[in-house]
Amino acid sequence: MKLCLLFCVPLLLTAQTHGFFEGSGDIGTVLHPGAVEFDGSAGRYTITASGENLWGTADAFYFVWKKVSGDVTLTADITFPQAGGDPHKKAVLMVRQSLGADAAYADVATHGNGLTSLQARDAKGAATHEIQSNLSGPRRLRLVKQGDYFYMQLAPQSGEPSMAGGGMKVPLTAPFYVGIGVSAHNKDAVEKAVFANLVLEPAARAKQPTIYSTLETVNVASTDRRVSYVSTHLLETPAWSPDGASLIFTDEGRAVRIPVEGGKPEPSDAAIHAAAKEVSPDGRYLYFASARSGKSQIWRALADGTDPEQVTNDEWSNYFPHLSPDGTRMVFLSSAKGAQQAPHNEDVELRVMTFATKASKTLAKLIGGRGTLDLPCWSPDGKRVAFVSYQIVY
Repeated sequence: MKLCLLFCVPLLLTAQTHGFFEGSGDIGTVLHPGAVEFDGSAGRYTITASGENLWGTADAFYFVWKKVSGDVTLTADITFPQAGGDPHKKAVLMVRQSLGADAAYADVATHGNGLTSLQARDAKGAATHEIQSNLSGPRRLRLVKQGDYFYMQLAPQSGEPSMAGGGMKVPLTAPFYVGIGVSAHNKDAVEKAVFANLVLEPAARAKQPTIYSTLETVNVASTDRRVSYVSTHLLETPAWSPDGASLIFTDEGRAVRIPVEGGKPEPSDAAIHAAAKEVSPDGRYLYFASARSGKSQIWRALADGTDPEQVTNDEWSNYFPHLSPDGTRMVFLSSAKGAQQAPHNEDVELRVMTFATKASKTLAKLIGGRGTLDLPCWSPDGKRVAFVSYQIVY
């Protein structure tokens, strides 16, 4: 898709202060005005910024931007020249719907402590969510917009960034803003970040897609996602080791294991078999998906199969129920299509229900379906859930 750059002939003053960007300014409420310095000979931008955070339902940061339309990639080397400060100070590559503090956006954010994440607010005023990379302190970062989906690509020190896992859907209306930004993560502080070797270009689109599999975990309380492993192989059926230190899954049908925090997969002798029904921790019930009510919903029956009762009853089609170790919650996969059969590589949501209140919340939005959540997937301590998401990248 062709990238349409608006205002293609900027004033000389703008070029001198912003390079190929068009404007800059503080977004949201900041106590100390920010600024940008552009070194044309070195192709380097230095941003000085305050701001409480880039998170939640509204942001406070300094943004250097250009209006664009279409699919786009933005790549840069990012460093913090000053040590210290808040460990969660952020320097970001961003695509943003507007200059409002609560605008929808997606970014790749590197933090002062090395944490690097794909962050997104998928609608105006909505909460921000993130996918944390397992690569700490990468030097070169790339944000890719392809249709409504955004992806994070990273390189440890040099070379071309590669897929770092996960994807987040943020529908935007053209034109929108693409640029670089900094937040001090402390309303009283001022921090600096340097962006070098920037490349802004239309996103390349291949004739045939590459399908990536990302093994992830999600914190049930915070909904923060973290990448464990990324591959162009087909990964499926994740489960936890009994000690909670490893994830066991299939890689092209072969059982392997990997440390939860990432690493190299090693062969596993674990027997991995997806079951159509799950037994509750106390052994009293069988939980399963059934379309007997017209579309797939979660049901349960007594252990002998008698007295079936419907557990979920909403506008979604629901699949793959798995109970927490204490039996008080259930994770499952939901599709908006109302289908009777489990989806495959479609937009789905990973949700959790608390039995005491019957309330459900979304843990993650992803492309998935069969293979995402086929086995019992709760960590032994009941704090995290393992799953596989898929990225279809052209």
